Amino acid sequence: MLFRKILTLAAVLAFAATACSSSQKKTFATPAAELVDAAERGDEKRLQELRSQGVNINQKNENGYTALMAAAERGQLNAVAQLIAAQADVNTTNKFTWNALMLASVNGHTEVARALVAAGANVKYITANGETALLLAERGKHAELAQLLRSAGARK
Repeated sequence: MLFRKILTLAAVLAFAATACSSSQKKTFATPAAELVDAAERGDEKRLQELRSQGVNINQKNENGYTALMAAAERGQLNAVAQLIAAQADVNTTNKFTWNALMLASVNGHTEVARALVAAGANVKYITANGETALLLAERGKHAELAQLLRSAGARK
């Protein structure tokens, strides 16, 4: 009997903890931070909602990331396409001087890189440290992506 009461109490506590944690809404310091979060998760609906609320899609978070950079880094192709269609700046850089194409390249996201190149991403961009999207793709052994960049005019 005592064992059954303990099990019931444990089940009630587990349910309460789940209900509380799922009802807590994430808070963000800035609209840009929320936009970047939605892009990282590939939450196209939330991206659209934030855009319709007037949030600047090119606004940067505390690390200098735009929503496009976050989506590119995570390989969120649909979010990348949505942001490009909304005129996101494909060549802006974060505080580490990397752009969206470099973030896609280092992570091997070939289709994202293809979309960025088609949208006018600068395949010849070189950071102050001498890094390029092509160099990052080659270091990561992303052969198809490296070939895409070479075909678009990239050089190490």
